[in-house]
Amino acid sequence: MKKIFVIIAIAFFIISAVSCKKKEVEVSPPSGGDIAPDFTLKDINGNTISLADYKGKVIIVEFWATWCPPCKELTPVLAELYERYKNRGFIILSLASDDEDAVKSFAKKYEIPYPVLLADNETVRQYGVSSIPIGFTINKEGRVVNRHIGNTPGIMQELASEIERLL
Repeated sequence: MKKIFVIIAIAFFIISAVSCKKKEVEVSPPSGGDIAPDFTLKDINGNTISLADYKGKVIIVEFWATWCPPCKELTPVLAELYERYKNRGFIILSLASDDEDAVKSFAKKYEIPYPVLLADNETVRQYGVSSIPIGFTINKEGRVVNRHIGNTPGIMQELASEIERLL
């Protein structure tokens, strides 16, 4: 019994190393050229934030959760990108599908400098989120230009190039 548990634990760890699977959804995620679905959500400070508030900026909408190992690894990468480009018209909207207290604690621990919002089921559905982390890069006109899944090797350079091109 113990051996089976160890094998299952190792398999789970390997699967979660690239992305964390969520429940299947029925909506396809927006892709290149699609208008990004708008949303209005509360951030961890109780402020109401809409995607539309940032039209005219390059945006990454990032879906994640506190329990997801690749999400934890990706957080400092996103923070560095945000700090590098925030004064040039770039923003990250971080949408967490978790308990509010857990999200607040995570944001404080990792010193997340960009807005952290509490995702709702409708927004998750509109973006067709089936695994996390998943991010959508949105251009200044509000169109999705790319979708990145997981924390892959070279993600920092890939996102930096993409942001530079769009700014």
